[in-house]
Amino acid sequence: MPALLPSGRPDALLRRIHVLAIGGAHQFAHILPVASELERRQPGSVTFFVCSEEEAAIAQDQVRDLGGPCPAVEVMRLPGIAVLLPRQLHKAARLIVWAGRLCDAAAILCAERTSTMLGRLRGDCPPILHIPHGAGDRAVGFEKRFTLFDHVMVAGRKDRDRLLASGFVEPEACTVTGPIKLATILSSPRPRPPLFDNPRPTIFYNPHFSKKHSSIAVFGRKLIEAVVQDGRYNLVVAPHVRLARRWSARERREWEALAVPGRVVVDLGSARCNNMSYTLGADLYVGDVSSQVYEFLAHPRPCLFVDARGTDWQESEDYAMWHFGEVIAPDADPVAALDRAFANHGAYLAWQRERMAYTIDGISWAPDGTPTFKGRNAVCEAADQVERYAGLAVSDGWASAA
Repeated sequence: MPALLPSGRPDALLRRIHVLAIGGAHQFAHILPVASELERRQPGSVTFFVCSEEEAAIAQDQVRDLGGPCPAVEVMRLPGIAVLLPRQLHKAARLIVWAGRLCDAAAILCAERTSTMLGRLRGDCPPILHIPHGAGDRAVGFEKRFTLFDHVMVAGRKDRDRLLASGFVEPEACTVTGPIKLATILSSPRPRPPLFDNPRPTIFYNPHFSKKHSSIAVFGRKLIEAVVQDGRYNLVVAPHVRLARRWSARERREWEALAVPGRVVVDLGSARCNNMSYTLGADLYVGDVSSQVYEFLAHPRPCLFVDARGTDWQESEDYAMWHFGEVIAPDADPVAALDRAFANHGAYLAWQRERMAYTIDGISWAPDGTPTFKGRNAVCEAADQVERYAGLAVSDGWASAA
């Protein structure tokens, strides 16, 4: 029989770390590298929880690409009656059904905030640590549920400063580790083939899923038609993956039918939407409020933003990204705006780099514009924090990762 701690928990639980990925595969890249690093340090101790067999396969494939050890991957299946619930309630349902299993650990790591329910569901909930999935500016990224985390790890000083100013996080409970996803993908030796087999500049249109902010309904088709008619640009239309999830099969087919071979890609949720293929491969970013603009600006390039609602944005922290390029109304001429964005990028370059350095800790640029993260290892720093909260001796992650 395993030895018991004063709390009554078996000693073996001290070595268990549960990584919750209930928000979808688009969040995996923000926490899976940390889960793999923890598994390397504490073999057999880490379980990565997902919502479907498909997501389990995606997680295993991503770890294989990372080249590190794969933690155990467990699918959080719902009982038959729970499956009948509306889709938006499935995350909460899984947490309720699986609460006992999830809390059977020394620490929990997650990339979304619904998992804070566990602290209210179970009196024996272990420490919950959080890595936000992105470094955007919307107010929803700085909200009251942050008070329910034991520790938050952010990509840079921007997010830490704003969380502390909100009063939802205490200074000792928030660490700047650097960007997990961005640093991991940029350090990968895997080749990145061009998005199109032609020399035309490529536009990446990346509307958000938020009905309040998204520009797709008032600008998306107009942009596609204008780019096709003009003929000088390639176009990738890849909205936030949550946008197309709420569309009917008919709506998806209608949007996908707008693709033009060799000229326009319409991607409603492939792996390339999540692995930075488009943010790294495009020449100009068009969007509204998605945090992917900060991934795009790892290599500072022209940006264009669509204000779908006539927002009073100039002095708002929630729209700080809109200072990276021109902001246009939906009735603007798309091609003329694209032309201006390329021509006027020099006016925005210094601010793009300054804001990126504030948002993404440790980033700098070589003379040729290549981003580097000298002196920082975001994955190891995040793993260190998880080990501390799990009561484990912190491994020499820096040395072993070098």
